[in-house]
Amino acid sequence: MSIKVINIVNHPPAYEGHRGRPRPEINWDTPTGTWVGIWGYEWHDIIGKRVLKTADDIIYEVWQPDLRADKIYEHTFEDGLIHKLFPAKEKKFIHGLKFREDIYSKPIMEHLDKEINKKQALVIHINAGFRYINIPILNKYSDKVPIVGQFYTNSSSIFEIPKTKHPFKLLNAYKKRWELYQYYKKLKYIIPSVKKGTDIFEKKFGAKVFHRDFANFGSQFDEWKRTLAKEEAKKNLNIPADKFILFSSSRLIPIKQIDKMIEVLAHLENKNFICYISGRGTEEYENYLKEIVAKLHLEENIRFIGYVDYDVLQTYFQAADLLISTSAQDAGPAAPFQAAAMETPAFLTATGIAEEFFTKENAGSIVPVDDYKTWIKELNAIISGKKIKIPERKKIIEFGDWKKVASYYYNIYKSLTKP
Repeated sequence: MSIKVINIVNHPPAYEGHRGRPRPEINWDTPTGTWVGIWGYEWHDIIGKRVLKTADDIIYEVWQPDLRADKIYEHTFEDGLIHKLFPAKEKKFIHGLKFREDIYSKPIMEHLDKEINKKQALVIHINAGFRYINIPILNKYSDKVPIVGQFYTNSSSIFEIPKTKHPFKLLNAYKKRWELYQYYKKLKYIIPSVKKGTDIFEKKFGAKVFHRDFANFGSQFDEWKRTLAKEEAKKNLNIPADKFILFSSSRLIPIKQIDKMIEVLAHLENKNFICYISGRGTEEYENYLKEIVAKLHLEENIRFIGYVDYDVLQTYFQAADLLISTSAQDAGPAAPFQAAAMETPAFLTATGIAEEFFTKENAGSIVPVDDYKTWIKELNAIISGKKIKIPERKKIIEFGDWKKVASYYYNIYKSLTKP
């Protein structure tokens, strides 16, 4: 009997981040004059496609809320993966003592009812983070069908109370933690991002945590291999040969701390550098970052390159003297691994599996997520000639072996649907 997996995305498609670019190949016009589309490379899609390559007894669907959608839009990829877009709305709710706004989809709930009533072997796969869209799913179905939650960010500090004596802030933090406890006691199965901090889910909530000693996402590092000398790569991109080149590659969202990175770069002693920033965010957030650059007079040092084609992106990795990754909370991130595969050293914050792997390999320059003075000191040392170890390619490939990672997900689904 086949197992059906419904992997639910907790955010809408990144239309704003892809503004100015062509529509994805899979797209539809809507009656309101906008359009909806499926790119097919959400992590949920990538996991599903890999699992489908591993097994022939899996039906894999990715369900995504979409603020533009007026009805359910569906596409089946050649490998069998089904991606559906569901109409959704923004919804305000109180978390702690403050209002938050998050996404909710009534049609997703309605269609989950239909799927559960089919009495098939079914697993619901959600983001384990505290999100509004998950609350009704856990409340209604946690005792009816196995729901596995995956952390896409570092979960080790999720229940921490801030060090403050401010009564409102403390009350807000304790109320939030109580709400988190009510949320996580319903989540019985967890795919962690990092090893640290998972014991609370096991000891306090009795959850089953699916531990592993490899990456939570695989990588095709056969496609990530240096083909150009650094000087040649710089020449191909018209990058000055005499500049120290920093490269940042991520989505432009607050959690990535690109604003803090820019402020830190303004304090470097040696200004003979250029930092190329790849990725997109909302127009508002990108403007905010550019305003910081202008305020700090770094126009000659900071270049936003947006999304670039795959081969161009790899050329930037090869042209860089240092990859800089400054996320405050991350399940990965992927960029330090990609840089290492391209034989480029990495400066990274202490979050995610990148930190765990680079620490184990005694490689990279790892700094605290919020100690910006340490960032400045370390970057000054690197630009002045400090050498940073790069992990062995063999170790990187083993850590991100997709066959091993895909089997990990498949075995989880199988174990959750055993009679």
